[in-house]
Amino acid sequence: MYNQIAEIKSRITFNYLLNRIGIKIFPGNFILSIYKEEKTPSLKIYPVSNSFYCFATNKGGDIIKFYADYFNLEQKQAIKELASICGINSDHNVFHYRKEPTEATSLKVCYNLLDSEKELFEERASVLEFESHINKPEAEAISIIEILNRRRSIQRKIFNAIYEYCIRKGIDERAYKYLTSKERGLTEESIKQFKLFSIHSVRETIEYLRDNFYRDEIIISGLFSKKYFLFTKHRIIIPYIENNEIAYLRGRYFFEGETKPVKTGKYISCNNWSLTLSPKRFFNIDLLTRLKPFDSLLITEGEFDCIITQQNSINSIAIAGVSNFPKNQIDLVKYYDLYLALDNDIAGEKALEEITSLFDKPIKAIKLKHHKDLTELLNEKN
Repeated sequence: MYNQIAEIKSRITFNYLLNRIGIKIFPGNFILSIYKEEKTPSLKIYPVSNSFYCFATNKGGDIIKFYADYFNLEQKQAIKELASICGINSDHNVFHYRKEPTEATSLKVCYNLLDSEKELFEERASVLEFESHINKPEAEAISIIEILNRRRSIQRKIFNAIYEYCIRKGIDERAYKYLTSKERGLTEESIKQFKLFSIHSVRETIEYLRDNFYRDEIIISGLFSKKYFLFTKHRIIIPYIENNEIAYLRGRYFFEGETKPVKTGKYISCNNWSLTLSPKRFFNIDLLTRLKPFDSLLITEGEFDCIITQQNSINSIAIAGVSNFPKNQIDLVKYYDLYLALDNDIAGEKALEEITSLFDKPIKAIKLKHHKDLTELLNEKN
């Protein structure tokens, strides 16, 4: 792995990568920050060391770190994709190029390309290979990156559309009562702020999707597993808002007024066959654009704990369960005064040690002794 990382850094320069993904380079080797919206470029590229530093957010690193942060990827996935751009072997064999790759090892198979995507992939790869004089493996790798970005764009389009559709229908009365009950304790303002919504009719929602989007777009959305609508019984929807757009959805079990699931989990995530809908991401991540370095920041387990603490004027982000901590996003939060509050159970205790060990500085842990989670604690006090 170390040799592969070193080879990536030696082969790919920032100028090459930025040109390939369409990022404008301003005088002085500055670009617009990839971490926040801005008009004046504050992220500087250092060609000699092949590194970067964002003066607006105090974040920096090497080309792998940049690529992972820009595309919101785990480091392992970023290395795999960059390795394919280089045309070198990957430890995971996903990007192992042969002179005559078989169908079983082709990128089209590895990324489950739909028929419509295969046409785009082949057309774009051919253009890059013959007009830009790029070797075939590299051209195919760049084409795959463009396909993944296209998937992300489609997903955001559909998620924002389904939110608007469901909001026009109004939130289900029983779902609203549950969210504002003593158990959850959310205010109407919080429900609106975090864009929580509910699905009234699964049939009508599916009809809306079919009437307004192409079949392949619906598949890419990750809302279905084969022909099954994943949120059929998880009808309270929790949007993950990134850069002011809904980029991901999670569903909380709420079926015919019942909140306790039978033979299923309390929460469900999108189908991640597209490799662009990983649950390993921070909820309420846009909050960081309003914070300054060294401000206090609480990381909670579960979106509802985040919302209730935010409702109590505590700056919070969340993870979707202890197994979904986004290691590739550690640099986004490491400059804050961090607090970590996980659920009061065996999994929470174990994860507390694992997560704190990921940081190179002390993190304050909030251990709950008499309550299962922060929601229960805060609602008892209110």
